[in-house]
Parts: sequence; C-alpha cells; structure tokens
Amino acid sequence: MARFFQFFCLILFVLIFATSSANKKAHPSVGVIRWDAWNLFDGQYDPISFYSHRCLSPEKFHYRLPFFATVLSPTNTSYNEDMQSIMDQEILYAKHAGIDYWAFDTYCAYRPNCTTNTTFCAEYLQIAPHYCPRNPAYGLHQYLSSQYNSLINFTLLLLGSSPCDPTFQASYLELMVLPQFQTVFGGRPLLYLFQFTEVEAKLCGAGWSGSRDVFNRFRQMAINRGGTCLDFSIGLKNPYMVLMDFKVPTVQAHANLLGFDAISMYTLPGGTTEVSILIRNSLD
Repeated sequence: MARFFQFFCLILFVLIFATSSANKKAHPSVGVIRWDAWNLFDGQYDPISFYSHRCLSPEKFHYRLPFFATVLSPTNTSYNEDMQSIMDQEILYAKHAGIDYWAFDTYCAYRPNCTTNTTFCAEYLQIAPHYCPRNPAYGLHQYLSSQYNSLINFTLLLLGSSPCDPTFQASYLELMVLPQFQTVFGGRPLLYLFQFTEVEAKLCGAGWSGSRDVFNRFRQMAINRGGTCLDFSIGLKNPYMVLMDFKVPTVQAHANLLGFDAISMYTLPGGTTEVSILIRNSLD
C-alpha cells in the first residue's frame, strides 16, 4: 500500500508538472530584484525605508515615486507598501509586464538601535551601516499571503554571510518547497547570493574552502529534505546557486572558490560597459 501511494504521488506530480510545462511558452525566465524599502514600522519609516523616503522627497525626484505614493508638498511625500492591496496590484502589474519571478532581498531583521544577537547579522552592518530594518521581509510576507501569488514565482537574494547560519538555512528550505519557488534546469531551486567577499568567507567558514563546505552541506540539506506529494516537496533538487558582485572577474573567481553554478551582477554601475546578464559557469 505504501509503495502504491508513493507511485500515485509520483504520477500525480509528473502529470501536474507536465501539464504546467506544456502550457508555458518557451522563453527565457525574466526575474526582477525586489528591494523592499517602502514601509512603515510602528508608524515610522523602517530604517532603510527612511533613506529611500528622504532621497525621493525632493520634487525633482517625484517622477520616480511608486504608484502607491502620495505627494504631500514639493519637499515631502508619503507611502507605505506594506499593504495587501498594494502587493496584489504589484503582482498583477508584474504579470502584465511579462515578469516571471521576483528575487526578494533578504536583509536581517534587527531590534531597536540596530541590535542583534546574530553574529552574521552584526557583521552585515559593517557592509551597510544603518541598513538595520525592523521588518525587511514585509514584501515576501504580503506576496505569500496574496490570492494572486500563483501568477508570479519568487526566489531569494541572500545577503552577506547570514546564509551560513543554520537557522536561516532552515527558513530558506521552508520556502524552497513551495510551488511558486523559481526553478531552473529541470527543477533546481534558484538562489542568488550577493555581498560575499573575503570578509564574509572568513566569518562563514574560516575562508573560501570552509565556506564552500558550508554551502555544499546546505545543498545536501535541500536534496535530503523529505515531504509528501501533497506539498510538492518530494525530490527537492540540488539548488542552482548564483553569485553576484559588481565586477565580472571578481565574481567569477569567487564563484569558482565556492563551487557555485553561475554568476551575475546586482546592478550595472553607471558609466560601465560590463555585461550584467547571468553567465553560466564554464568551469563545470
């Protein structure tokens, strides 16, 4: 009976996957990074949102305000993206624009005065001082609770050394089994990592070799993860891990050291001619 149930689950999963694949047009998957810094926390702008609000308040930048913002005066604006109705509309806009998935930035959540009991999160403040939001995952939470979340997939853009923390890794796995999580190359969960340099490698695994071991163990955790056909967590495949940086030679060297699958860039800095597309690692 147990074998029959497992066989039934497998067939059910294959049929659903095959039907879904057959209905999709063959085209490159288009993803967009979500830097969610447009929210209020306890009636005040969350620390990162405080800076985006300050930068966009002058009148000459009002044309860059999101659709949910209100212009209060030539020198002041107001907005709060942390609302279900706004997220629902953003999903519909993204679907209409042909976007396949969002990559959510994964900042640590801090206590008042930028305090934290996590070494990895404390280290991140050395990279980005004052980037200590109280509720950085509001966008992801609103997306997951949206009635429209089946219209667009999602993935995570991991930051700094925090992905080396077993607690954070466990939280990633909980999300990676969801049917909306973006996969590539036959079902491999797609993950990005940004701002991982020599400093982060030393904290993560006492160097590049140790950090590679940390991420290899995470890969194995994903592969070993069990589940049932009802939550579609059977057969979670080896994550397809992409390292990001601002310079191609740097990110290529670091990706090789970590054993990652591909490289990319977070943004294309002004004035540069470097390519910012995802590049398949040629050293596999």
